[in-house]
Amino acid sequence: MGAPFHTRASRLRSRRLAMLAGCLLAMVVIAPATAQDFPVKAITLVVPFPPGGSTDIAGRALGEKMSQILRQPVVIDNRAGAAGAIGIRAVATAPPDGYTLGVSGIGPSAVLPALGREIGYDPATLTYVGHMGSTALMLGARRDLNVRTLSDLAALARSTPGGISYGTSGAGSPGHLAMELLLHRLGVKMNHVPYRGNAPLLNDVIGRHVDVGVLTMPGTPEHVRSGSVLGIVALGGERTKDLPDLPTVREGGVPDYAFELWNVLVGPPGLPQPVVDRLSAALATAMADPDVRAKLEASSIIPVTMSPAQAKALVDRERGIWREVVTSLGIKVD
Repeated sequence: MGAPFHTRASRLRSRRLAMLAGCLLAMVVIAPATAQDFPVKAITLVVPFPPGGSTDIAGRALGEKMSQILRQPVVIDNRAGAAGAIGIRAVATAPPDGYTLGVSGIGPSAVLPALGREIGYDPATLTYVGHMGSTALMLGARRDLNVRTLSDLAALARSTPGGISYGTSGAGSPGHLAMELLLHRLGVKMNHVPYRGNAPLLNDVIGRHVDVGVLTMPGTPEHVRSGSVLGIVALGGERTKDLPDLPTVREGGVPDYAFELWNVLVGPPGLPQPVVDRLSAALATAMADPDVRAKLEASSIIPVTMSPAQAKALVDRERGIWREVVTSLGIKVD
């Protein structure tokens, strides 16, 4: 005579519960092991600007070394547009598995949120892995503009209201806000011309299609030395070793002004801690490599190493600073 139905049903439920418990246990055991084995395939590193700029140079130099350390390819994906927001949005919406990362700078992580722009992601929720170096900006003019100093430029702008144009790597970009702050301190107005990155902007300063450019240092010093670009001032707190004769804005007569770019390695929100630790260690090792440091310094990029917590603290602090600048100056970007 067979067992009662309720007994068979109870045994069936017990077996199902046991199988479910086994699956859950397997997931708990397998998940850390999978993260520990990371990576097992190529990593995409999104650079949210065109090739040739400081962000691209830092991403390629560090990505190449990290690929050797991680024993998997790190593939650069240049996704330019919207002052860096398009590329970082792609990172923010990617699966949180560590195979899509991005080089986020002061623009996508601090300036655009301060402007209240709709960027499609919340920088505060990104996973911050570490620092990828900082670089100074400089103010350069077309070679036939009759200026040599910051005072000359201010005087020319006053004598020709609305007649002087200045280019940046994009509307709402860090260079745009840095220049607007400088113009405010000088008490003058200029016409803003946005570009899609530093490389096309530099080309137009050399080609005399725009009067003044807020330029990153990589690739620019050689044109200043050759005379195809007039160097006016460095926007950072100190003179750069590539152009030691170029005075700072402070030396040009504007106190308490200093601005530089920085880049951080980011991942999607919710990146597992073992993956973050693996990537952070690889980035720190790459940053310490003498050949990598030489490549960065040759492009006027200052090597900086930070933990994930330090990188996040930097971004949080900068976001607050630029929010205050935007509010106090009433800057709006359509």
